[in-house]
Amino acid sequence: MARNHKKPSRRELLGCFAGVGTMAVGAELGLLPEFDASATARAAEPSHGFVDRVPITGKAGPGMEPFDQAILKIMDRHGIPGAAFALALNGRLILAKGYGWANAPTGEKVMPSTRFGLASLSKPITAVAILKLVEQGKLKLEDRVFDILTDIEPPKGKRLDPRLAKVTIRQCLDHSGGWDRTKAGDPVNWEPQICRAFQVPPPLEAKQFISYVMGMPLQFAPGTDTEYSNTGYILAGEIIAKVSGQPYSRFVEEQVLLPMGIKRTVLWPAAGKYLPEVALRHLAGALTPLPPMQLPMVDAAGGWIASVVDLVRFLTNIDNSRGKSVLNRKSRDLMREPPAPPIKRRDNGTYFGLGWDIAGETAEKFGYYKEGSYQGMRTFMKRLGSGINWALVYNSSMEFDPVDRRMVSGTAEEVQQLIDSFDVYPNIDLFEEFP
Repeated sequence: MARNHKKPSRRELLGCFAGVGTMAVGAELGLLPEFDASATARAAEPSHGFVDRVPITGKAGPGMEPFDQAILKIMDRHGIPGAAFALALNGRLILAKGYGWANAPTGEKVMPSTRFGLASLSKPITAVAILKLVEQGKLKLEDRVFDILTDIEPPKGKRLDPRLAKVTIRQCLDHSGGWDRTKAGDPVNWEPQICRAFQVPPPLEAKQFISYVMGMPLQFAPGTDTEYSNTGYILAGEIIAKVSGQPYSRFVEEQVLLPMGIKRTVLWPAAGKYLPEVALRHLAGALTPLPPMQLPMVDAAGGWIASVVDLVRFLTNIDNSRGKSVLNRKSRDLMREPPAPPIKRRDNGTYFGLGWDIAGETAEKFGYYKEGSYQGMRTFMKRLGSGINWALVYNSSMEFDPVDRRMVSGTAEEVQQLIDSFDVYPNIDLFEEFP
């Protein structure tokens, strides 16, 4: 597609970076009542009219224009330079849009094909790869992680928590492995400490990270509770490499992404360079771009780069609404299965799925939701019980702030409310329009 690189004015850019914020764990499945963010949204409406000056690219069926204003207002409210949104119904892509700038200094616009850092939206990709190995008979979800990763040892002088031996692959994927970052902190943020401990330069590899974590105690017995954990997915990535005999990325690309028709989704380059057609990362409210992500130890937990169109390709494949799913029926059911007792569902009936923050189902409907956040990245994707799949990505993080936390917590809910307001969607399919 042709790209217009007209450089935006400083006034336009300053308007685009007008706010800051963060996001709490978000929306439900479309099966349950939604959070009402309308009062928060009205209180935070921008007043300077910047939304009229942000470029919009891409295509959508007739009647989908309200999504443009909704996304632009969210961007303006939180100081976001670029975003992309895509929506499919029953396997048909009916909207794919880019908003704002992928590279503000040069004026490169966000296109629907622009790739964004996915942050934790990488986790469902890793979970599907694990399920693929299970289908191939190379793994069982109940296999114990450290019976497989026998080549990794804890740092010298560190005592192993005996409960580590009981951690299973399933527990890594449903966040019941025993790690609680609210009590012990998140080791993915400890690269400086780990480098010092091993006396090695950055960037750290996954095996070095795992070795360090093996020397730390668990916060709860595996399988007795659930707490969100990046560590479990870093372990899962190393298991994929060990069991498949291939680098993690190659197995995922060959066995998961390419069979879905996804050809441009890749990991952040180890060389620490931005690839073509990748949105620059920003902190909210800052005009200076961040450098490209260079943290290979978190590849399986947060290292993928993709367009929103490819995210929706992924979603429509695993729900079996487009083409032949890479997962069979049994694997798709396992992906949505709740953690085993004694772990209980949340009060609203939802739970961690394999790769998903929120999963749930009724007799006739199922859905799941995932969000991601890292420096310069804020990402969301969701499957609704109605058969709608959508993905929304920003090239700016939303920082912690007492006021903006309330506003950002409604971001996904605002989009969901707009989706719910449509009774009829256009009967088109735009998948062939985008790489």
